[in-house]
Parts: sequence; structure tokens; C-alpha cells
Amino acid sequence: MSGGDDRSKVLESSKDSFLALISQLDDSQFHEFDSFAKSALEEYHKQLHNKSHDDDQEDIEYEHDKNGHFQPVNDYKMQRLGRIVKDLRSRVPISAEAPGEKTVIPDSRDFSDYTEQNTVHVDGFLFTEDDVDDLCDKGKLSRNYCLDCKSRNVKPLNFISHSASVMQLQFLYQVALANKIKDKVIVDIGSRLGAVLYSGYLFTQARKLIGVELNEWFCKLQEDMVKKYKMGDRVQILCKDIQQVPELLNKEADVVVMNNVFQFFNELPVQQEIWKFIRTETMKRKGLLLVTLPSLQEQLKEAGLPANKLMRGWVKEIKLEYEGDWFQDELHDDELDEISQVHLYKVI
Repeated sequence: MSGGDDRSKVLESSKDSFLALISQLDDSQFHEFDSFAKSALEEYHKQLHNKSHDDDQEDIEYEHDKNGHFQPVNDYKMQRLGRIVKDLRSRVPISAEAPGEKTVIPDSRDFSDYTEQNTVHVDGFLFTEDDVDDLCDKGKLSRNYCLDCKSRNVKPLNFISHSASVMQLQFLYQVALANKIKDKVIVDIGSRLGAVLYSGYLFTQARKLIGVELNEWFCKLQEDMVKKYKMGDRVQILCKDIQQVPELLNKEADVVVMNNVFQFFNELPVQQEIWKFIRTETMKRKGLLLVTLPSLQEQLKEAGLPANKLMRGWVKEIKLEYEGDWFQDELHDDELDEISQVHLYKVI
């Protein structure tokens, strides 16, 4: 049988499979699948023909209003990110902590009621609030702990995440950095699961995304994910202490992301040392953008440092519009609180 006949049979078989698939969908499912299929075919067509970014209609910057820009992300890319999240859930515990990893409850006013007994680590990238409710309903997680064993004297548990949520990442790339990172280099300090890297790869035209992670287990996990999902052309993992690679901060990076990166993993003297290092090195690169979750002021204060004094002459905050009509669905108050944790600064 000729190669042409083989290809014809594959094509006809694919058509039959596609028709069989859509015949199983009801009206509401069909419209959702239609949107996904169109964006998936467009994406595959671009990859197949090596279409340049400049010709990519989906990646054009659209001015949303007088004060900002909005970077659309199609359904296919959201589906890809969803598959990555689902894959990671099967590889890590709910807490998304590495084997043997030690965390430190900050000794500060904001965390005065937090203890090892009443604090639960649930990764915000892997689990939404609805997911947490579902885990509680299934008995895999509890929202309360008992103050007196076998009594009804219970109190709500404290939940902590060490990753940015998908909603925060959407706001980061689709709004905060929408018109600022084409062909730029993004460095994520303390990349852990790789959430900032994977979403940045899918949502942006950044030239390179570098994750700096000290924990070898997390480094291996990220490397496996980058290889499996074919992101190695733009994503790089460095298994190092950020203090070992000052050139990333003072030469290479255009954007540096820090998601509450030191507070739960280092004692105060170590946190202070790292923050002073970051300030010293980033000051050498004027115009560098810093993204922090939560605010830089809050993180410096939690580290026992004089925030206003350190920030003076170092950075200027770029005010972000959190309540803009950015997304298709109206955001609830808890979602607005979530994205308001994202802050942007420029080195002056």
C-alpha cells in the first residue's frame, strides 16, 4: 500500500473519530468544545507552520481602557495549563511540600495565632477554593481542628499556600505585565512547582523564563514537567541559591518574580541577608521590573526590615487596576482580594 493511501486512511479515520466524539456532546457542551477546538486548531496550525509571533492574532496587545492593556489567552492554552495542574496533583501531596522540607511559621503579629497544629499547607496553584471545599466534603481535608479532643470545641484551621494561584497568574500576565514582556527574560526566585514558568510560557511571548530553586526535589520535578510538556525551548531551571547567581539580577533579568519566597523557609537573619542582596544587585539594573506577592512593603516588614527606608532610592511602585473589567466573568470579593496580592515595582 502506498504512503498516500496510508495518509488517506488516517485522515478518514480521524474524521470518523471526531464525528463520533462530538455526537456525544449536548448543546451546552458542544458550544464549549467548539471554542476549545477552534483555539486548539489555530495553535497547532501555528506550530505546524512555524508561524512567527508577529503574525499571531491571539497574541496582539489589546488596549483594554485608558489606563491599561489586556493580553487575551485562548481556551487551548488554559486547557494545557489545566493538564499540567492535574499532572502535578498526581505527583505531589496536597501541601505541595517536598519530602523532608521544613517550613517556619513567621514570628510576627500577622501570624501570631498560627502553630504547627492549626496550620495547613494547601497549594494555591493546584487547588482553588472550590477544590478545597470538595476535598473537605470527601474527608480528605478539614477546615477545623479540635481544641479539646472528642468535643465540639473547634476552631477554623489556617490555610497557607506557597504558590501563586491560577487567577493570580492570569492577572499577572494578562494585565500587570500585558504589554511589558515580549522578548524579555523573566526570573522566578524560588520557583518550587514551576507555576510562574509554565503559565508564563503559555500566556506570554517572553524570550526566556528562568526558575531559580534551591530544593533539588523541586528542581527535578520542574525539569520533568518542562521536558514532558515540551517547554525546554524557553524555560530553564537553575538548582541554586539566588545569591550564587547575581548576574541574573544585575544583567539578565527584565522581570523578577518573588511570591512570598523567603518568609516560611528562612529565619529572620537569613531573610534579611537575602533581601539586602536582592536590593544591592537589582539596583544595578535600572528599569528592571519586580513582581511581588504580597507587596514588597509587607514582605520587608515581615523580615524585620525598615521597608520605607530600603525602598527609597530603590524602586517605585506601579499602581495596578485590580477592579477593571478584565475577565469575562465578574470577579467575586475573594477573587479581588486574591489578585490584589500582586504588586509591580520598577527599579529607579
